[in-house]
Amino acid sequence: MSVDDLLKLDSLWGRTFPYLAAQIMEGYQSDSGSVLELGPFSGGISLELARLYPGLEITIADESAEVVDYIREKISAYGLGGIEVKRTDLNNFAFGDSQFDLVVFRGAFFFLDKRGNLLREIFRVLREGGFAFVGGGHGKGVPQEIIDQIAPELRRLHRKLGGRRVSIAELEEMIEKSQLTNNCHIVEEGGVWIDIRK
Repeated sequence: MSVDDLLKLDSLWGRTFPYLAAQIMEGYQSDSGSVLELGPFSGGISLELARLYPGLEITIADESAEVVDYIREKISAYGLGGIEVKRTDLNNFAFGDSQFDLVVFRGAFFFLDKRGNLLREIFRVLREGGFAFVGGGHGKGVPQEIIDQIAPELRRLHRKLGGRRVSIAELEEMIEKSQLTNNCHIVEEGGVWIDIRK
């Protein structure tokens, strides 16, 4: 995935980040703790969380060196300190067990069907009582006018990047394959998400 594509996506998604952050924090129900945001679409939600909740310790991680460099530049441009950026394989995280209270992976469905281990890895790095929000969408409460403005270009970029819609039945199968049926709940509000509790 090119940085040019990420820049386009960031500019489109930017107006949705406050809604996504609010939806995540509604599920998380804390204003402190250790947060991990994963994947090439990372950064926007973390920057919003850092701005609103300075008690959060945030780490952002992706497997691409180019994406990691881009995220570092973005954080520096926002003037927010205290956000760590790391490189990690998205199939085998470079993090210890039970390390994070909150894990966020927006755009995860680009990776879920290819990587049967992804949900297990997210669960592994969650602390007891932790919460993960994995999937994709605009976020709960985004005004329809914002969705209408960004939807055509998002669809075009989604196709360009090889994304596809994942059915609820496919998500249920992925959850079962990951052996996390008792810990996962599919949420169809503000998109389609997997809510993982440990």
